[in-house]
Amino acid sequence: MEENKKKGNKKFKIFIIIFIIAILFFSQKENQEKLIEILNSLKINQKTLKLIESFPVEEDVKDLDLHDKSIMKWRDNKLSFLELDGTLSWEKEFNLEEPYIFFGEKYIYGIDKSSGDIYFLDKKGETINRVQLKTQIFNIKESHSNLISHIRNLNMESINILDKDGNLIGNNLVKDKNILTYSTNKDGSKYVLSLLNLKEGALKSQIEIFDINGEKLASIDLEKEIVINSEFTDNEEVIILTDKGLYYIKDNKILWKKQFDLIKDIYLDKDKIYVLYSNYLESIYFNGRTKSKMSFSEEYKKILSSDKHIFLYGDKYIVGIQDEKEILKYESDEKILGLYGAKSNLMIWNPNKVNIFSITNKK
Repeated sequence: MEENKKKGNKKFKIFIIIFIIAILFFSQKENQEKLIEILNSLKINQKTLKLIESFPVEEDVKDLDLHDKSIMKWRDNKLSFLELDGTLSWEKEFNLEEPYIFFGEKYIYGIDKSSGDIYFLDKKGETINRVQLKTQIFNIKESHSNLISHIRNLNMESINILDKDGNLIGNNLVKDKNILTYSTNKDGSKYVLSLLNLKEGALKSQIEIFDINGEKLASIDLEKEIVINSEFTDNEEVIILTDKGLYYIKDNKILWKKQFDLIKDIYLDKDKIYVLYSNYLESIYFNGRTKSKMSFSEEYKKILSSDKHIFLYGDKYIVGIQDEKEILKYESDEKILGLYGAKSNLMIWNPNKVNIFSITNKK
């Protein structure tokens, strides 16, 4: 009886010790995140692609996009909306000298690059607004709810920042340097410019942060590197991707940096950064700590975010990732020209056809 009591006390003490160790272990945020990842991974199902529609497309199509239950096609100065089976829903022709179409989150932008005219179209093809910049447009980018036009002249370049209604809210004129990248923060009160400076006898990129009125808030030089992407996080930090590495700027200073080889693409999530380089995809928290690093035997070039999935694709292969776990793999019988996602569907653009797939659980 006494011996059984001693055994019971010993087991209870062991349980208390394990319980205390567990509390100490999971009191650390890093360990909590690992536990959440493990629990989430148990819920993840393997996925497969089920073909639901397939139809031919012309070889001279300039661009495609997938939006909910319709497909947008740009060809021969015509913007066409198609049903998922390829049948024409409506079509709009543009009489522009140098036409260009940009598919944004809210609007479709019909642009005459030669005159600087920008038409804001809704997803029904109706013209909501027209802006006349009266100058040639080199490039255009949608950043949060803002539209940024990039202008190039003989010895100077500039950007014009428009709000969601097409009103000019900011601009910046640059002399003797090339503008590489640009973006605004979420509310449009700041913007970041990256410039290429070749005038001092050596290659140098300059990162400059401004408020929307043009007051310079920060200037950071990166020697012998070329900036290929710049974005604001929701918390006002700036992510800079160069041909050699990743930089995280907070309070107008470089908080941390990481070097990579053969960088191909980047995607900024709510709380982490995905970097595709060489044969790896690395996800990094905003504090600079690597969350995961995945390696692949196939060649991937681009990142697509759709719903709760991340997709990587190259010329032949597609891989689907959820919570840093590989859940889907697909090999195309033709070269992949583009990959597009909307809700639970994926659209693959091949040279002469479009295939629409639904993403379903693998049995």
